[in-house]
Amino acid sequence: MTMTTSGFPRADSGFTLMELLIATVVGAFVLLVINGTYFGALRLNNHTQDRAEDDLVLQRALELVRHDLAGVMLPAAATATPPVGTFSGQFQDTPTNSPTQEFTATRVSPDLYTTTGEVNGWNQFSEVQVVAYFLASANDGSNTKSLVRAVTRNLLPVSTPTTDEQILLTGISTAEFDYYDGTQWDTTWDTTATATLPVAIRFSLSLAQGNATQPAPPIEVVVPVLAATKTTQQQAAQAAATGGT
Repeated sequence: MTMTTSGFPRADSGFTLMELLIATVVGAFVLLVINGTYFGALRLNNHTQDRAEDDLVLQRALELVRHDLAGVMLPAAATATPPVGTFSGQFQDTPTNSPTQEFTATRVSPDLYTTTGEVNGWNQFSEVQVVAYFLASANDGSNTKSLVRAVTRNLLPVSTPTTDEQILLTGISTAEFDYYDGTQWDTTWDTTATATLPVAIRFSLSLAQGNATQPAPPIEVVVPVLAATKTTQQQAAQAAATGGT
């Protein structure tokens, strides 16, 4: 140890003020990089979770539509005019006699007499129910639409049946049903005129996008109709006979 002229020991090594400033700047830069990386990963994780949840909601809605279409029942006889509240009705894109309560929303589907109702010990209704789909204005003030599933379970009521609304999807631009007659797709169908059900039904929707100049491609679900009327069976038999001659 060396002594200064004033009698106090002198340090041989230590940090200068410049070294402390440099270390502080480097530490702050490292913390800034860590902060950016962490919050970037957090935003990516939140975005991924939001997309996954949106996809699950979309898949659930499409599965419900597919299930309803797959369970479509045979319509009543073309000459019949059943009253509201029976287990059978006409397949019409614009129903003339419907148990479904009409809403301020826009109807996009026929009344689907389908066998998709849940049957359990707590539900007093059968599996037959009437399902219709509507497009309603969004509740968030935007110009988008919401896909509404209207379900009527009590088809043998002593009074006017009650229709329950279920909002399946939000943020929709358009939604529509089309009907395949075996050769082409039609936007309308009426069993009182055709006496047959369509061969297949297509449901398509478009999600609203922030950029209106680049609309999102439509999402489509095509479901074959397995139920066949007598007229359909006769037409199939005639077609087979014609093809065999």
